[in-house]
Amino acid sequence: MSEINCIVADAVQHVSFKPGAVLFLQGESSSSLYSLKNGIVKICSHSAEGREQIVGLSNPGNLMLGLQSINEDRYAYTGIAATSVQACKINHRALLAHVHGKPDLAMRLITAINAQLAHSRALMEVLGHTCAAAKVASFIMLMTPKSEHSNCGFAMPFSRLEMASILGLSEETVCRLMASMRRSGAIHAPRGKVEIRDWNQLHAISEGVSGAHVVTDSG
Repeated sequence: MSEINCIVADAVQHVSFKPGAVLFLQGESSSSLYSLKNGIVKICSHSAEGREQIVGLSNPGNLMLGLQSINEDRYAYTGIAATSVQACKINHRALLAHVHGKPDLAMRLITAINAQLAHSRALMEVLGHTCAAAKVASFIMLMTPKSEHSNCGFAMPFSRLEMASILGLSEETVCRLMASMRRSGAIHAPRGKVEIRDWNQLHAISEGVSGAHVVTDSG
């Protein structure tokens, strides 16, 4: 998004957030988009009773956040940093003003929207699994940094409780399934981290392949 940042440099502010910090709040006046440099942001919806439901995740790569509210007066969702986040905060009205007459900028904005849609589709595919084990395995694979092509270790930015909320499972089921995957040798999962030790086995679990060594409790 560096080209976008340069074109609207007068309306860009470099910002950083610690884990748990709020980028924008549901119902708050919508004024900015966020171009992520690094980090992961969870997109949440809050009920009238105050219950938080994670409804989406930012892509671990560059992504524009807040696009859902670009033509609205208020944010439709809340954005919360799941990890340390560095981003560019862009005034969306200034961005839209620059789009007129600048096809290259419009195309880059479309690319950003497509990237967000692609990641949302990938998350929907994870949630579409009827088997709890397939959901957990697919989610781990989705969260694995895309630059990794072999067995790797990475920081999992979500607690077991948050994973359960995202996947529509109980925390007990997520803990049990990850423990089973660990015992089978598919993953190693020390506190806060995940190391994939057998990609083939994890992929088989994510596909619901018969005979994959994991408990298939439906949660």
